[in-house]
Amino acid sequence: MSKKTIACIIARTVSTRLPLKVLRNVVEDFTMLDFMIQRLKLVNNINEIYLCTSHEAVDDILEDVASRNEIKIYRGSPDAVIERMISVGNNECADNVIRITGDNVFTSYEYLEEQINIHNLNDLDYTRIIDVPVGATAEVMKLTAVKECFDLIDPAISEYLLLYMFKPEHFKCGVVNIRDLKSCSNYTVTVDTNKDLDRTKSILEYYSGNPLKINLKDIVAIIDENKIANSKIESSGNIKMPYGKEISFDEFQEDMNKRIKESNYFEIG
Repeated sequence: MSKKTIACIIARTVSTRLPLKVLRNVVEDFTMLDFMIQRLKLVNNINEIYLCTSHEAVDDILEDVASRNEIKIYRGSPDAVIERMISVGNNECADNVIRITGDNVFTSYEYLEEQINIHNLNDLDYTRIIDVPVGATAEVMKLTAVKECFDLIDPAISEYLLLYMFKPEHFKCGVVNIRDLKSCSNYTVTVDTNKDLDRTKSILEYYSGNPLKINLKDIVAIIDENKIANSKIESSGNIKMPYGKEISFDEFQEDMNKRIKESNYFEIG
């Protein structure tokens, strides 16, 4: 029997650096959230897509986003991302939940079906794609493992769930490498600032096909060929960590590489 998998787009309208960023257009007729939702609809083995937001009034407008895209919405804790995902998983009697944050507009849809299959066939707790730009991989998680993680961490810091689920010493983790894509883990396609939004729009302007079908290879090629600004992370740059701490990008990469080496390794493409 196939396992039930629910995609959870984690999004709110509050953003200090780029207010209402998830509602800003990346191409004509598509906001960031619209764009992400429509791409996820192209993945065959996702059973439902949920917009997971807070119960606060400021996020009421996301009801409209869910309605016009004909997906479900869950409204829960403003801070505990993990609570929203567990509640959705429980409501749907799901085996897996997929975490996709609302600022990762270019989350890879084209490899997600294979990623889910690998996750299920190998009975993994956590699965991600590696050596891709920051903001390009979804995270597939077994619901029982997410519940176990909930008991181990402060739910208020669960926006940093990567650090607590991608933990091979505790969970059965899998990493997926794309054979025919060059390593580009120092690239970034996430949207935190106005410059990031400009970068996203520039990439899509250079793409001549259906914007919803742009894939990682297209994105990396466009960045390289057109020298798109603000697309690479300086090694001296800082990465936010729980409780207001920061580490350098090099330190973050070193930690991620250690976790990758300790995980189950797979290749696709």
